[in-house]
Amino acid sequence: MNLKAVILILFTQFLFAQEKPVVYENDAKAYYNKNYSWDSNELSFCDLTIAPDSTFSFYCRPYSSCFTWNEIRGKWKKEKNIYTFLSQYEVSENDTRFTFSKDSVKRYILNFKTDKKSELKNRSIKVEYVYDYDAKKDNIEKIMSFNNTNSIEIPFSEIPKHKKLASIRIEYYLGANEKRYAYITDGKITNEKEKDIPNIVEIEFIENPIKEIVYRTTIGKLENEKLEIVSSTKTKTSLPEYLIEIGFEKYYQLRK
Repeated sequence: MNLKAVILILFTQFLFAQEKPVVYENDAKAYYNKNYSWDSNELSFCDLTIAPDSTFSFYCRPYSSCFTWNEIRGKWKKEKNIYTFLSQYEVSENDTRFTFSKDSVKRYILNFKTDKKSELKNRSIKVEYVYDYDAKKDNIEKIMSFNNTNSIEIPFSEIPKHKKLASIRIEYYLGANEKRYAYITDGKITNEKEKDIPNIVEIEFIENPIKEIVYRTTIGKLENEKLEIVSSTKTKTSLPEYLIEIGFEKYYQLRK
């Protein structure tokens, strides 16, 4: 084989390699690490996939369940051995607000309105009774109708195993494509009863929730087959963020 043919073969292999995504991995706090505890709240991305079309994916795959997996996608650029990963996501104001009070009458009164005092044209709402996990009872769904004061009343006696009720889930169409759903609870976990739900609840639907974009920049330094995460920063928002914060391991090794 002559020199020209060898160079052509090597060049072709190089082009082919560049057409495939490159993956850097570290499963110290994620992936199939059975020793990692989800409750430690120290999640990190387990692998970084860098595609040849200038896109990337960061994956967090805790061992506990695929329902807890997370992914961030965005664009990357490279200058010498420095990668800059750019991504963004949206945060939104809660579209439903609650105000609680109580009296001694044994029934729930749920009062509905919008922040702009608009008419509630849809008169039906789906209500779901969510029970404490230890009660071993299936949730119950009902379709209910507002009365002339935009309220619904639910006597305690009409709720099976009322003492085990952890929360009440509501689902309502404010407009044709504006579904609002939320959990009425006085605890932190919707299917774990901590204390009784106050029986009078004012429910306010926010017609146009405020939304903001968060821009995130992550810098990685490549040395041989190891990618070092130098920094990860994001812009601030005036709205609270409810997403679990996912960090990075210090180093990620090229997957062979």
